[in-house]
Amino acid sequence: MTNVENTQQGPAITKALKNIWNEADPAIKMFLFGPFTVLDANEADITPKSKKSRAILAMLAVAPRGSRTRVWLRHKLWSDSAEDQASASLRQALLDIRRAFGDIADDVIQADKNTVSLNMDAIDIDALALMDPNRQFDDNEQAAFSPSEYFLEGLEVKDPEFDEWLVNERQIWERRVEDADFQHALDPKSERADSLPRQGNFEPNRVPATNAQREWLITLLPAQIYGDGLAIEQVQADLQQMLTRSLIQVGDLRVVDLATAAAPSVNAPWISAPPNSSALSMQMRFYAGPSTLRTALMFQNPQDATLLWSAERSTYRQDARRLGSSFAHDLISRSVDETIQFFLHRDGSEIAEEDARLSAAVAYMFRLSRDDLDRSERILQWHLKLNNSAQANAWMAFLMTFRVGQRFSFEDAEVIEKAQTHARNALELDRNNALVATLVAHVHSYLFGEYDFAAGLFESALKRNPTVTLAWDLYAMLHAYAGQPKRAASMARWACHLGAQSPINYYFQTTRAITANFAGEHKTAIEAGAMALSERPDFNSLLRVLVSSHAHLGEFDKASQYLERLLAVEPHFSIKALHEAGYPGLETNGGRHFLEGLIKAGVAQR
Repeated sequence: MTNVENTQQGPAITKALKNIWNEADPAIKMFLFGPFTVLDANEADITPKSKKSRAILAMLAVAPRGSRTRVWLRHKLWSDSAEDQASASLRQALLDIRRAFGDIADDVIQADKNTVSLNMDAIDIDALALMDPNRQFDDNEQAAFSPSEYFLEGLEVKDPEFDEWLVNERQIWERRVEDADFQHALDPKSERADSLPRQGNFEPNRVPATNAQREWLITLLPAQIYGDGLAIEQVQADLQQMLTRSLIQVGDLRVVDLATAAAPSVNAPWISAPPNSSALSMQMRFYAGPSTLRTALMFQNPQDATLLWSAERSTYRQDARRLGSSFAHDLISRSVDETIQFFLHRDGSEIAEEDARLSAAVAYMFRLSRDDLDRSERILQWHLKLNNSAQANAWMAFLMTFRVGQRFSFEDAEVIEKAQTHARNALELDRNNALVATLVAHVHSYLFGEYDFAAGLFESALKRNPTVTLAWDLYAMLHAYAGQPKRAASMARWACHLGAQSPINYYFQTTRAITANFAGEHKTAIEAGAMALSERPDFNSLLRVLVSSHAHLGEFDKASQYLERLLAVEPHFSIKALHEAGYPGLETNGGRHFLEGLIKAGVAQR
């Protein structure tokens, strides 16, 4: 949409919003959709002139309880400046805001030596008002509303940290707008005429079911904080953002994020009326005792308020300042896995496959057999016809690495070209999605040996969302391929910690086994390999490692047993076959060590 079109639409948006302001006139009204604007009670424009002053107000408006620390604001807006200079710039920006607001400044914004806060009771914010479940729009007003691609339109402050924040917020608000149903139907919906074939033989013109009962919709409720302290507030903000981002990045899940819609009271911790189609309500709770900080995450049935799942993590408060939110990263990672499993079990795998869910494709993919990979690919092909999403392209590219690695396809050139095409499409559609960047990075690492490019994608993914277990796991493999087995083994251990309760934990244990073998830690390799093999007894990558590590330890009887099992799965396995398949890292010290173990065990060289 051009700026001219947006200007024409502005009055209609304003009219729509005026209908949902609180009855008591606020001190100011703040508009986050379209050009950032602040109006006083008389509709006079009091928007600060400085872009960074506007950015401060926007970031506070969507922050939990309207508050951020000075450190956080300086980091987002003056990340390249020295601390003293950044502090002076922040003070100048706050002065600019007070000048713009005039006599009402003290009623609207407060700042002390640690924090800057908005008085949310004195402000009406269009984004939060639009999330009011009791709102009423007529057709013209609904059509006039501009969705989140225009969230904070034109607010560019040329700081990489703010740019990243803005990209993430725009993605989050796009989902909020869609899920709150401010637009009419985003896509035509059609009822299922009859059931689809059950084995993935999808009919190309059939549209899957999209009724409310089958929608994978989650309501994210405001967090509860018990206790006080700056450390807990920063941890809460970081984890809440990671939770929202992690759920959205899956591709199947839709999130109604009410976390910033209201300031809940301790006596009323659950919002009583999430959307009727929501299947889960999720809430984080934080408890700050004299010496400990405890974080809990709970799933509730929105219809009858029953508790479905909960887990918690704790640390000493003194460690919270050092560790930040990382002590609870595994909690976020596990919650995403639990959410996906909830919906897969609720609908059943056949229904999920029938609806072309990415989660169903991923579940089959990690079973690792030839038939399951074929089934996964059919689901992804069907999904791409319905929704050419970045996640679907990334998963399709990732699937090709299994076909090459397990030698299930002898048309490797065609498979690699397909992986390259889907990887390129995925980045073009959404380079900022941490999961997408992770999967594409592995494709470039494993298939193309482009370690520098892949490392950049991994670093970007982990900076955006350090709770993506697969990112740590696959980045560990890159370090092994690049000749850094000790660092690889360390990353693999962390991935196993994050994914300890994951349904694909065996995959993370496989990486731990491979990296440990490359690092010469053969007892660890055997321990991790045995754990993974109990879940996937025919996984050839595991069997290769166990053959090599047992041989290095002089346990040739066990090495022979695993080699026999390996040859049953991969009859033509040899050292030459590994080289011809382009198995990465074989020319490094760790790779040569891996091959030496295979040769000791009697693996044919040709």
